[in-house]
Amino acid sequence: MPISDIRESIERDSITVSGNLGIVQKRVNLKPGLKHEVLACDIFQDAILTSNSPDTIVEFFITPYPVIYTNMSPGGVMDNRGPSAANDCVLFKANFQLKSDGSAWNENIQSFPSPQISAGPTFSFYTPAVYFTAFIHTVDESIFENFCFSFLLKVKSTKASLVSYGLGMMRERSVAQGMNLFNGGRTIPQAANVGQIFPMWKYGGIRAERMLRGDAIADFFLPYSKNDSEKMVNTLNLRTYLSASRSMASFDEAFGSDDPVKGAIPDWLRFEVGRGIVAGPIRAQQPPRKLFDNGNTMML
Repeated sequence: MPISDIRESIERDSITVSGNLGIVQKRVNLKPGLKHEVLACDIFQDAILTSNSPDTIVEFFITPYPVIYTNMSPGGVMDNRGPSAANDCVLFKANFQLKSDGSAWNENIQSFPSPQISAGPTFSFYTPAVYFTAFIHTVDESIFENFCFSFLLKVKSTKASLVSYGLGMMRERSVAQGMNLFNGGRTIPQAANVGQIFPMWKYGGIRAERMLRGDAIADFFLPYSKNDSEKMVNTLNLRTYLSASRSMASFDEAFGSDDPVKGAIPDWLRFEVGRGIVAGPIRAQQPPRKLFDNGNTMML
């Protein structure tokens, strides 16, 4: 299990950004056929970065595939930020906003994972390469001088089976495809924050329950045994009960549903259901067996 310390830097004496996004990237190859686990990661600013831009946001990424910018904004009037740190293709991400006086130091750099977490094992990947990328969000024709940042990536490489290696490569390539726009999470009005699904005391007690009609039990569970070979209950009847017991209910209504013929059908009917009912049709009836008086088989 070799451990590799990858120390790389992104260094440019001068960068002129055309448009509102500048991209600086470097690729480092790793040995193929292995599973790579990130043991530690860090970033350091080596020089005082100066610029004539009034507003700048810089993003740094370490990824197994090249970073694809999105249609989302990093802040202000800027566009095309990189993927979020929660994206599976991101092994490490950092960013900072360049101050108006043209200086930005390490204490201003925010990183994911945090320095405390990134000092230990975090993510694993199979792709035999890593990309060190910087996104510079600024205004058109901005000039940056002394752009120099160093990275430390500590990787433990172990042998991987051909199947897991191939599947890992396929998944990472799929995840790395560009995501232009992402909206995650739903907006909840203040009035609906409490009591929508929890806690139930908001509605004065426990959730209401449906009660199965007394003569309906004979139509459902009692005559059926999953170990018997005969059809002891009508299959359609069983499925009607199960379908009704699985019906969705509003947050303040009893689980289950009401049937015009069978009455109230509670949700607990679906608990401990025989496997044959859940998985498919009931198995066919076995042929009868008759015996002679001496015990010999007469017929099957």
